[in-house]
Amino acid sequence: MDRMILIVLVGMAGMIFVLDFLSPPALAGWILYLFPVLLAFSLPNRMAPIFFATIASALISIGAFHPGASAPAWPTLGNRALTIALLWGSIALLRQLQDRHRTPLAPADTFHHGEQRRLRHLFGERVKELTALHRTVRLLQDSAKPIEEVLKQTVAVLPPAWQYPEITLARITFDNMVFTTPTFVESPWKQTASWVTLDGAKGMIEVIYREARPPEAEGPFLAEERDLINSLADSLSSYLNRRRAELALREAHERMQALSQQLMEVQESERRRLALDLHDEIGQALTVVKMNLQTIQRCGDTSDIAVLLKDSSNVIDQTLQYVRDLSLELRPSLLDDLGLVPAVRWYLSRQAERAGWKVDVQADELLSPPQSVAIACFRVIQEAVTNIIRHSNATSVTVSLRQHEDDLLLLIRDNGRGFEVQKALAEATRGQSMGLLGMQERIRFLNGSLSIDSNPGQGTEVRVRVPLSPLSSPFRTEVST
Repeated sequence: MDRMILIVLVGMAGMIFVLDFLSPPALAGWILYLFPVLLAFSLPNRMAPIFFATIASALISIGAFHPGASAPAWPTLGNRALTIALLWGSIALLRQLQDRHRTPLAPADTFHHGEQRRLRHLFGERVKELTALHRTVRLLQDSAKPIEEVLKQTVAVLPPAWQYPEITLARITFDNMVFTTPTFVESPWKQTASWVTLDGAKGMIEVIYREARPPEAEGPFLAEERDLINSLADSLSSYLNRRRAELALREAHERMQALSQQLMEVQESERRRLALDLHDEIGQALTVVKMNLQTIQRCGDTSDIAVLLKDSSNVIDQTLQYVRDLSLELRPSLLDDLGLVPAVRWYLSRQAERAGWKVDVQADELLSPPQSVAIACFRVIQEAVTNIIRHSNATSVTVSLRQHEDDLLLLIRDNGRGFEVQKALAEATRGQSMGLLGMQERIRFLNGSLSIDSNPGQGTEVRVRVPLSPLSSPFRTEVST
């Protein structure tokens, strides 16, 4: 039936076209009122054909009855009337066909369609989160890139992973370093995750919305976004622990290399010094004694023999004293016989006499640390005093030795010229300061802590904490400038 109606309408349209074509202006009117109406059905707006048909009907009527036109002939009027009828009949028929072939959505279909949209949205969010994790892992696997650069690139990965990336900002803070996305501002809509590395350094990830959004599991944030930011914090914590351990290991390796090289140089230097002392002091003294004995063999005057014997005895006494001093310099016997405090008092009083200082030793006479701790503290005092003599021009030196709970506390303070601690530590790491490096390694071996506080023109203070028990915390070098 519909096909018959369509055939009739097409036939009528052909007849109208032929009749209208014979009367001017036939072709212009055909294109004006029929072709646009047919095209209008391809538009998504269902009212478009009606608008076009209304306009076409108005133009047909104006063309037939406008004041400037001559009286139309009856065939022309019939043609116009049939055209208008055909327009509206075509619209009604085609609208009926459209409605007949359109299947309305059932409630179940509507629900299913909405569920599909929701699942597609959730799937897109999970893809964004997995992409962020993947990019972050790739960044954290690069051990050659500096930590600052890795954190700077990681913060740029965060905003696209959240539900509203267009208003998302991010910030990562770690150990006094701050990295943010551009135009970062504080906001009440914030999601954070923090961590602490093995050496006590603290870090935090912050994700911020600039504007309010509908509430979710955690404010405007999804529950999956909480899992994501926690995973990122855990990954950064593991990465930073690994990198800082690698850096510490590299620095320790460099120090050990520098120490090994310097140790060989010091050994050669000490051997050279001992050889020169033995040759110059003891060798010359023994040569004098030998010459006196040879003279005694040739001399017959007993008075001359007595003088030579006395001179030889004095030379032998001086040589014995020099050998004793040299032995004490290498290792004081007081340290083995009487303990740390008497050895420190003897050594400092001896150095004060030579340098002209005023020395103050504050120590518990009953202090009796293990032998390894006593030797390490004595060598640290020796090195510190040597540096004071060489570089500080100090007039007063204070040394304190006391026990605090299970630790031995050593303090060495002078009123000298001071120095730049960071520069000295850098030189020690490169092997240019054997004394400071030796002090560090001795205390490190005992799992103690070494602290140096100095400013140019304000003296120097060296603080050492050494555990008296074998279990202790790791070594630390603290610096205040």
